[in-house]
Amino acid sequence: MPCFRNQTETRFTWLVFLDSLSPVWLRQEIDKLSQGVFRAVYVEGAFSQEFLSRTIGELSATPYVITTRVDNDDAVANDFIETIQSCFTEQDKNFVNLVNGAQYAGRKLYVRPYTMNPFSSLIERVTNHRPATVFVEHHYRIDAYAPVLNVRTTHPMWLQVIHGGNVLNEVVGLRTSAQRIAPHFSVSLDVDDRLFSRSVDRVLGAWKILLRLLRKPSRLRDLTKTLLARKAGSPVSK
Repeated sequence: MPCFRNQTETRFTWLVFLDSLSPVWLRQEIDKLSQGVFRAVYVEGAFSQEFLSRTIGELSATPYVITTRVDNDDAVANDFIETIQSCFTEQDKNFVNLVNGAQYAGRKLYVRPYTMNPFSSLIERVTNHRPATVFVEHHYRIDAYAPVLNVRTTHPMWLQVIHGGNVLNEVVGLRTSAQRIAPHFSVSLDVDDRLFSRSVDRVLGAWKILLRLLRKPSRLRDLTKTLLARKAGSPVSK
């Protein structure tokens, strides 16, 4: 919660989706925690793109909507929202990907550049229809729905937590120090920051990345996209 409460840009609405069958005690806690921070939306039945489209359409009153997906066990940088909104130039159907991110696993931090990552945003004009929302397509296939604007930044913009519950994710990055991550995120992390440990893992991580590229050369194209991504703050064409 602190990572959204401490955003440098405050003009946004944070929606938290919960099961309508949540117990009374949880609803009461959510009511207390949400004050001035987020809006709780209780979902009856399946959590679907159609439900999101209808709900966000009812809540929005502007000609344009930007929707962003963030899992409840991950975090974003304090200037995450500001950076996304700086890419807005009244486009219609344009994804924004902040390609520089980080991963946290086993008390270790890793930097990872990643196009079409799970923290993507969708800008769309909604004057005459409901918003499709960022959930209109799986994050790794968003380019099939609309153009993607990849944006690189000077520091990681998102932090993906790798644990046993999210088995689809794996650590793919280079080990880094807490100092490179901590100043930009309003989270408290228990980090093993020993220099020797980091040095060994950086070598192992580099080999792992090389092997991934050799096994699937198309990943080199994705890596190149991150290196050639538009720099945050530079002009965006409509």
